[in-house]
Amino acid sequence: MAAATKRVLFVEAFNAIRPTRCQSAWCHTPATIRRHHRGYFQNYYYYLPRSARQGYPTVRLFSAKSSDTATTNERISQIRRDVEETVELCQRNMEGAPSISSVQQRVDDLERESSQPGFWDDANQKRSQEVTGLLSQSTRLLTRLSQWDDWKGDMQAGLEMLQEMEGDNDDEISVLMEELVGTIVSLKTDLDKYELELFLSGPYDDAPARILLTAGAGGTEANDWVNDLYRMYERQATAMGFRCRVEDSQPGDVVGYKSVELLVEGAPGTYPFGWFQSEKGAHRLVRLSPFNAQNKRQTTFAGVDVAPDLSDKLNDDSLPDIPDKDLEITTMRAGGKGGQNVNKVETAVRVKHLPSGLQVKCAQHRTQSQNKDLALKRLKGQLLAIAQEQRVQEIKDIRGDAVEASWGAQIRNYVLHPYKMIKDQRTGWETTNTQGFLDGGKLLEDCMGAWLRNNHAQKQQQAEEDAKSS
Repeated sequence: MAAATKRVLFVEAFNAIRPTRCQSAWCHTPATIRRHHRGYFQNYYYYLPRSARQGYPTVRLFSAKSSDTATTNERISQIRRDVEETVELCQRNMEGAPSISSVQQRVDDLERESSQPGFWDDANQKRSQEVTGLLSQSTRLLTRLSQWDDWKGDMQAGLEMLQEMEGDNDDEISVLMEELVGTIVSLKTDLDKYELELFLSGPYDDAPARILLTAGAGGTEANDWVNDLYRMYERQATAMGFRCRVEDSQPGDVVGYKSVELLVEGAPGTYPFGWFQSEKGAHRLVRLSPFNAQNKRQTTFAGVDVAPDLSDKLNDDSLPDIPDKDLEITTMRAGGKGGQNVNKVETAVRVKHLPSGLQVKCAQHRTQSQNKDLALKRLKGQLLAIAQEQRVQEIKDIRGDAVEASWGAQIRNYVLHPYKMIKDQRTGWETTNTQGFLDGGKLLEDCMGAWLRNNHAQKQQQAEEDAKSS
């Protein structure tokens, strides 16, 4: 068989075989499929980039490195097609986005306004915060559009040089092709992230995210699982450019935490809640428990509740009224560092909304009245956000929204034994790089992106159904 007929992208073969050819539990990665179906792939040349090796082929490129079977001309042809596709995709995104000149004009206007005398006075605080947010958002958009334009120019110039160098030194051609491949991957990655950010159009997506981690079934193992999730989300927030701090925590009896409350904040236009809202639900872990004397496999759960922090965005007039009969208010000692006041006086307050099961605990302040006011404000903000999500008119109509960390309610499975796989039950996204996922970073961001796409598709489908029914 000729070498040219042997070369097919493994991406296409992988997509063809994965959903239909094999139901084996371990046959889900390129490596295991290649071993399990050796005869099917023995006549194919394949190259799969890092993102696709996790089970999701997103970049269809040949390696710029030389191969025993791939000729230079064929690799140049493949790169030419990839450049053309990427440039076309970039052009469509730039046509849908504001022009560079208009964004530059907006940045100049906002900078001019912020330099006016009296702009930073207390009386103008609301407008100054709004202008600062718009300026930060516009500056990032300007930087992104300019970078797209530079990448597009670099690819077009590199492609012209590549065509002129055909037949020249193979080493120089290989170096140029590596640069082109790197530019294509960078541009496609940023275009993909821009597409996801377009889905973050909710009224509270730009608000800080308040993440509450609670241990479910599993005892000491569950407390340790909460600690692992806390580490994962802290690293993820840092990797995405957010600020993450612990608002409240309750240590476990042996290790880990019974509960941890995190606050993830970011600059205006970075959408902390929009990104982390996908993590709300029960997370199931299966592994050989280090706390089991017989080293048996154990299943444990942790609940992750994510809500927008609207305490600084809403005033008292915009918050809903909640009847006293729908609230259960309890007090407790705050504990921790702070001396006699927090350890002997019940300053911490927990407010529970009985119809929905939502509850908020506040122990930041030194007085009970301050903690109660803050807890009520946070609870009302969460109820307002959930009311809009569930599209109900009254707070009393909100359905139970509390996360249940138990069997049958999990949104994601983390299987570390007998095989390694993390799979999102809502979207089907999965990876076998369990440690990379738990370390936070690109894999978890890809999983969040898959949920955003799925959620956007569901909203579009619901809108179409509503339009037909009306």
